[in-house]
Amino acid sequence: MENNRIPYNQEFDHRYIKPVRHLRNKTQLDFEQYMNLDRSTIGKLERGDLEFTPLYQSKFKDAIKRLRVSNVEIASVRRILDMKEQRGYK
Repeated sequence: MENNRIPYNQEFDHRYIKPVRHLRNKTQLDFEQYMNLDRSTIGKLERGDLEFTPLYQSKFKDAIKRLRVSNVEIASVRRILDMKEQRGYK
């Protein structure tokens, strides 16, 4: 029997911010309070214009916890991002 459990401590990059934000129907302005960052910084992170440093990663993980985004939802976002990458989407 194989283990199908999703690891709790998953790694994220900047590409996860927008899909997670959309999962909870949040604008960048709404998301400010969850990540404790201003909207312009969130926008730069989403576009990849700003390096997704460990500080921003930890703020994003905090936002995920506050929004109660499940591991299953994160895994779904990962699959979507992987499929987009395979098909050549940005």
